[in-house]
Amino acid sequence: MAERVLPMVIGAEAEPRDMPLIAAALAAEGLPGIDVPARTLLFVFREPDGGTIGFAGLEPFGEAALLRSLVVLPPARARAQGSAIVAWMAEEARRRGIGEIFLLTTTAAPFFEKLGFRRIARDAVPPSIAASAEFTTLCPENAVAMARRLRPATG
Repeated sequence: MAERVLPMVIGAEAEPRDMPLIAAALAAEGLPGIDVPARTLLFVFREPDGGTIGFAGLEPFGEAALLRSLVVLPPARARAQGSAIVAWMAEEARRRGIGEIFLLTTTAAPFFEKLGFRRIARDAVPPSIAASAEFTTLCPENAVAMARRLRPATG
């Protein structure tokens, strides 16, 4: 099987000037965003030429984290940029000592399964994540819970 090369994405923590675009992108996709707690690390992803391709958040809870607010802007969707963003976020989580990432989705379970996430029962998430606004009030009960264990840091 041939190795698949993902497009290059450059991720950086979001700055205050990025917030209006993030809020608009989340609203356009029907994703919760107003509640994004201060503990959430928001990232902006750009292509090497500087064009913005999307956003994602990582809400840490000890050695676990919630991947949330992932949006790929429409022009970048056909170029596998979502896969590249998830790979970047997984590596960032691992670098921060996070061993497993969780998410909820109503529409993208097949996409996340291709990236190593597995469907789990909602009651299988750690209690701290189960108590988050994402799980308790923001996402509907029919949202699919998913998890991905990260490889340990090396070196």
